[in-house]
Amino acid sequence: MVAEHLKKEILQLTEELIRIPSTQDRSEKIVECADFIESWLGDHTIECERFNINDVPSIVVFPSKDARVKVLLMAHFDVVEVEDETLFTPRVENGKLYGRGAIDDKYAVALSLVLFREHLVSFRERGLNQKNISFGLLLTGDEEVGGSSGVGKISEKLETDFFVTLDGGNPGLIVKKEKGVIRLRLETTGKASHAARPWLGENAFDLLADDYIAVKSLFSSETPDHWHKTVALTQCEAGNGSVNIVAARARATLDIRYTEHDNPGEIVEAIRKVVKGKVTVFEQSPLFFGGDSPYFDILQKHTDGAVFGFEHGASDARYLSERNIPGAIWGAEGGMSQHTEGEHIVLDSLYFIFDRLDGFLKEIAEV
Repeated sequence: MVAEHLKKEILQLTEELIRIPSTQDRSEKIVECADFIESWLGDHTIECERFNINDVPSIVVFPSKDARVKVLLMAHFDVVEVEDETLFTPRVENGKLYGRGAIDDKYAVALSLVLFREHLVSFRERGLNQKNISFGLLLTGDEEVGGSSGVGKISEKLETDFFVTLDGGNPGLIVKKEKGVIRLRLETTGKASHAARPWLGENAFDLLADDYIAVKSLFSSETPDHWHKTVALTQCEAGNGSVNIVAARARATLDIRYTEHDNPGEIVEAIRKVVKGKVTVFEQSPLFFGGDSPYFDILQKHTDGAVFGFEHGASDARYLSERNIPGAIWGAEGGMSQHTEGEHIVLDSLYFIFDRLDGFLKEIAEV
């Protein structure tokens, strides 16, 4: 059970983090959030190392510099943009904390900080110090835009036997598999004409729509669990800004998710064959596979019956799996409210995760 004073502290710390609008278009606020975390660590006499890669701040808390840990906990403090600024004012209603970052992913930052501090306090009471702790933290500021300068770079500098990404799943689901991602731009070129004489032109948006329908035909398979490749049009624009000109140019961004049963190169090649427009791949990320480790059984033992499974999204966990480091994605309950106006975390699940991670890490320390 989590002591009441710790529950209060974790909640208040999460609320303080939510109040910092650390979105990618407010990069100074991401820096401010990193400053806040670094200051909190200093106040509790916890040594940390701060990195700044491509203007993205990351914070590492390890037993000592260049140490190897048994378990690495990962979380991120950047959040997606909002339309309603009140989302940066946290509120608690009916046992839930609402606010941008409540479930994605500032609760995990607060939880990780307090958890490390509590283990350090326990060690100090026994005459030991930070160098004796068997786990570490990696907190980054660019997960929402791919994580390439955060976990993508920093994880190469860290040595760990196992990791837990606190950014997905739920108390009953330990994620060991996530889909890969392909993001591409589809562009079409037509012929401009006055909108009063559309027959004199060729509308590039019509061509784009035809291409999109052709692409969608390649993704027609459906299964009940949706573990298959998918495509979604996420951005679309046409024309030159004039309201009375037939669009000569149009483009769309497609977000494709694929599984281990798909070849990403073949997916892109198939798209090129069925469209008339130009296809440009600007991002590709691999699948995440958790791998094998005895730590999975220890983690599951502390979860009250959580099952291993998959999620359709993508996370920074893929960077460690690329290095063949085993690990899992696990977290609190937020009702799939990430990135929505109703983003929230169920507070009892936050305290549950804290308590069970505490037990897991204590057992790992003895292994």
